[in-house]
Amino acid sequence: MAAKEYYQGETFEGFDPGETLNSVEYSDCVFRNCRWTGTRVQNCSFIGCTFVHCNFSAVVFSFCLMRDAWLQNSAFRMMAWGGLTGRSKLAQPFGKIEGCAFQYNDFSGMSLNGFDFSGSTFAECRFDDCHLAGACFHGVPLGRSSFTRCDLERADFRDARAYAIDPSDNKLKDARFSFPDVVALLDSIGIRIE
Repeated sequence: MAAKEYYQGETFEGFDPGETLNSVEYSDCVFRNCRWTGTRVQNCSFIGCTFVHCNFSAVVFSFCLMRDAWLQNSAFRMMAWGGLTGRSKLAQPFGKIEGCAFQYNDFSGMSLNGFDFSGSTFAECRFDDCHLAGACFHGVPLGRSSFTRCDLERADFRDARAYAIDPSDNKLKDARFSFPDVVALLDSIGIRIE
């Protein structure tokens, strides 16, 4: 087994790891203009790292740790974030997300309580079994993203659009919604508004 590599405070411009990135620890590093397609990321950690103007597609994380990452003006397509270990209610994988586009992403099982998703866009993403209490989706285009068995208590969905939330399957106490998109919550329980 290869020894683990360590990088701290470095900037990686246009870095392409190829098919596999294995056993590397990045701390306070910046990834700029990186394009990763179909990369298998295994046994790696990204602590306090920033991803700027990156384009990730079908990247698979296995036994990886991400904590307090900043995602800025980047695109993430067909990503499954569930391979990030060390998820807890205290140490979140993301520190901040701004100006990002997520399409066909799976956030299942993640703890993102109180996280601010505003300023980014989502299209057909899945949030299953997530802890999103107090999360902010204010004004976020959610593009048919679904929420199943999530804790959405006190979450802010005001002016958010095109989400699929079944009120009988999620915790919604004190969650905030706005008209007309809130009407979609009634579809799942068979209520018609005429």
